[in-house]
Amino acid sequence: MSSTPTVFVCGATGSTGLNLVRQLRELNWTVHATVRDPSSPAAQTLASQGVSLTPGDWDNEAALAASIAGCTMLFLNTVIGFSDTSREREQVASILSIAKAAGVRQVIYNSSLIIDRLEELPTFDPDNIMGQSLLSKRAIEQLLKAAGFDFWTILRGASYMENFLGKKAAFMYGGLVKTGVWNFALRPDDKLPLIDTNDIAKFAVAAFQDPERFNKKDVELSTDLMTPGEIMAVMSKATGREFKFVPMTEEEVEAKRAVDPMISAHLALRVLKDFVDVEEVKSWGIKLATFEEFMAEPRNVEILMETYKGV
Repeated sequence: MSSTPTVFVCGATGSTGLNLVRQLRELNWTVHATVRDPSSPAAQTLASQGVSLTPGDWDNEAALAASIAGCTMLFLNTVIGFSDTSREREQVASILSIAKAAGVRQVIYNSSLIIDRLEELPTFDPDNIMGQSLLSKRAIEQLLKAAGFDFWTILRGASYMENFLGKKAAFMYGGLVKTGVWNFALRPDDKLPLIDTNDIAKFAVAAFQDPERFNKKDVELSTDLMTPGEIMAVMSKATGREFKFVPMTEEEVEAKRAVDPMISAHLALRVLKDFVDVEEVKSWGIKLATFEEFMAEPRNVEILMETYKGV
């Protein structure tokens, strides 16, 4: 049997998954993944890196079993189905069951801040889609902790720096992409905790390499705590274009909250800093990128300029 570690990466075509796969392959580790469409650009990128791909989605238990076979480590990174909020939990229960039967010993779950303290969120509503998404993640954390693996770690990332790039920016901050004006539910003095998904991948690799150190740990992750104005200043510097922040009035927030469930998530960002200790993150000794460093990365500059070409 090969002594090379073999990892199943769930969600390998997402930003965190792609970063993790790249880092694992740089270590010459073996990586397995399932992909819905092997011909997609993301899947082709994985194939070019030497990832063993099995066609299938997270509902395809045969594909999952084939891909997880031979793996001793698993990176769990799923998304909620907004048309069926129970589906994610069912998929994860299946993945964990298959992994346990296959001999997987270590699982790392990519969760998010606040999951263990949802009731402290002033805007938490268990009945709207965002609340259900957070509850789904909490249920998955509980499933993992009770599953009986030798080693498990939960990574709780802050707001993704990638949210200001590409399709994510268009979805989350459409007005900013079109006009360069970030009209949002944050207040001018709010500090938003940020994390690069490449750094979440760094922590996952570190945990895979030293499972004892990270075992049974819930690890909150953030680097910068930045005001909206500071974020816009970094983007202005990186692009040579003018970006500015204009806060929504409380009246605008309440009016939009009545028709847009995403506003609850945006309001949660006001207090997200209260759920992470940046000094504790630093104590792990893993170098993380600042937002300015992230925006200056060659891999991101081209996407940044294309995203905001209309500004």
